[in-house]
Amino acid sequence: MTNSSTKVVAMSPGHNINSRGALSVQPANDISGFLRRQFINYGILPLLLLGLILTFAIIEPRFLSYANVMNVTRQVSYLGIIVVGQMLYLVTANYDLSNGATVALSSIGCAMVMAATAGGDPAVSIVWGCLTAFGISLLVGVINGVLIAVVKVSSFMVTLGMASAAVGIALMVTGGMPVYGMPPEFSRYFGESTILGIPFPAIVFAGVVAVVYVLLNWTKIGRHAFAVGGNERAAFQSGVNVRRTLLCMCISGSVLAGVVGLLLTARMSTGEANVGIEFPLQSIIACVIGGIALSGGEGRVSGAVMGALFIVLLSNGMDLIRVQSYAQDVLLGALLVLAVIVDKLRARVRLRQTAAPQAA
Repeated sequence: MTNSSTKVVAMSPGHNINSRGALSVQPANDISGFLRRQFINYGILPLLLLGLILTFAIIEPRFLSYANVMNVTRQVSYLGIIVVGQMLYLVTANYDLSNGATVALSSIGCAMVMAATAGGDPAVSIVWGCLTAFGISLLVGVINGVLIAVVKVSSFMVTLGMASAAVGIALMVTGGMPVYGMPPEFSRYFGESTILGIPFPAIVFAGVVAVVYVLLNWTKIGRHAFAVGGNERAAFQSGVNVRRTLLCMCISGSVLAGVVGLLLTARMSTGEANVGIEFPLQSIIACVIGGIALSGGEGRVSGAVMGALFIVLLSNGMDLIRVQSYAQDVLLGALLVLAVIVDKLRARVRLRQTAAPQAA
């Protein structure tokens, strides 16, 4: 006999566990049920992706050319890593508005260190530059995590303040000028190289996706992250170390932004203080479109990847047909509103699906 007051807590993607520890499984024997589950998991993203590809392929033949596909593959790698990092914040019901600034500060830091040590062994210079970028992003993640998990400051305000401070530091130390003088091997191996025809950043992206998938789905800290995002008080009362979980997710998400800072610096052959300013907005849009709930406790890595792919394909297609950048900004803003509306609809459908078996 089912207790109508039993509370369901989202513990991991696709798995609901009630307060008695019983796994809630939904019937899956008809098309409408299948479509409803896909809508709950991914929203309208699959339809948007299909419509987007068909539309641009018909309007602009270059859209599906080999050169453009390789360009999209490279571009989606940078945004995709940022989106996966944003997901780590969102599943715990927090935001990261500082990921773009972390990219910029990491880019400046690693470029300055490499330029200062470029006269010696290139490998040593590259290692010091990479360590600098990781150290900067790690420091940003620790500060964000401590303020969010221990001091209990809103992640919106913490990461917004961190973004302003990081960009200010990057502009202050460079005077707003690009940083040159890095070893050419850095760009050759990390920015322009391919392995079996696949751009190096795409291989890094695939590795990040695999690691985060395992972290969120196969480890205890990953399950705890979903539990904290679903209901922090209930998670704490169930024995979850909330502070440690939040710290781990914040640090991991910021370090991924540092990885993107390194890859973009290698791609551009310069350190830039204004690189990545579009990442906070784009990463949140991609996450929400990909089915990652703004309220936390829900999301799939595959949804984050598809969300990033959608944003990059949309931008690439509009560039090919020469849509003005201002119009692209308007469309991205409209997409954000649409994504939030779809997120609300998904939450309602999920609640109905959860409540139906209990009512029966």
